Amino acid sequence: MLTLFRNNQSTTVLLLALYVGILHVPAILGWVPPPSASRDTEGGLLFHYLFGWAAGNAFASALGATALVYFQAILINRFVDTFRMMNDRNWIPGALYALVASCLPDLLFISPVLIAATFIPILLQRLFSVYKQTQAYGAVFDTAFWLTLTSLIHPPAIWLFPAAYIAFFNLRTFPPREQAVFFTGIFSPMALVFTGHFWFDQDGALIQTQLSRCIFLPGLRLPADLYGSLKVSLLGLILVATLLGFNVYYHKRLIQTQKYITILYWFLFAGMLAALFQPAMRLEYFFLIAPTVSIFLAYLFQSTRNVFMIEVFHFTLLSAVFILQFFPR
Repeated sequence: MLTLFRNNQSTTVLLLALYVGILHVPAILGWVPPPSASRDTEGGLLFHYLFGWAAGNAFASALGATALVYFQAILINRFVDTFRMMNDRNWIPGALYALVASCLPDLLFISPVLIAATFIPILLQRLFSVYKQTQAYGAVFDTAFWLTLTSLIHPPAIWLFPAAYIAFFNLRTFPPREQAVFFTGIFSPMALVFTGHFWFDQDGALIQTQLSRCIFLPGLRLPADLYGSLKVSLLGLILVATLLGFNVYYHKRLIQTQKYITILYWFLFAGMLAALFQPAMRLEYFFLIAPTVSIFLAYLFQSTRNVFMIEVFHFTLLSAVFILQFFPR
């Protein structure tokens, strides 16, 4: 099936829409139960203000998630093509992102981490654009701004700030003035949010909703039931496949592309830390790494000469996704 996406034709975007739709049909038709109501209270301030409607309408939430994943897949593909990260331009990164985005049933509905993942390719595009630029105040500010917006939707995304900060040093020199612009991009939206909540005497809600959900001691508890074990196994399979391709990602790449790959790894590990340092192990929190994982999988799939083996692995992941969606809870 992945062969259908091995081209750069604009009409393939319709095939991508069909692929995303097939993955999300069970949730849209009500065959997949929505997450518990307690999960909807875990988002940041902007999530509650902008997407609070999703908590009480499973159909609208599933339909909105489908459209959002389709939009995200196009963003991932555009991001990869803009910086020529693949040898050939095609739609495989977007297709693999759609598959990864459906690997856990709770991700088939609107959630904070699903919304937050939308901004990852946007901020990475602004971050990568500073390569070999003499002055990049706008790109630096935009990167910090989108990061802050991401954390206001999904508070654990605060773990991505160190990765982005260090990434600038990897791409080029990062002078003190640009560092000041970076922190200005962080504090500007935060100051507006703090001022608004203080003005309306909601500073207590701000601390409870936003600041108290960023960093915790790891609460690693493996699931005791079969359904939870299957979810862990599928997520583990995807992560192992991603990490095993380390040598493939750097093989015969331009220095510029190698720098980009290194930054993607930093975002991958930062996203994993954001999921691990939480009071309870919520597998959905790992979705913050979905954009980077899909790009790495695209590298792996396109570098493997055995097309049949790749199709078998893709079919295995696709089958596991549907098994989880219809598995009795």
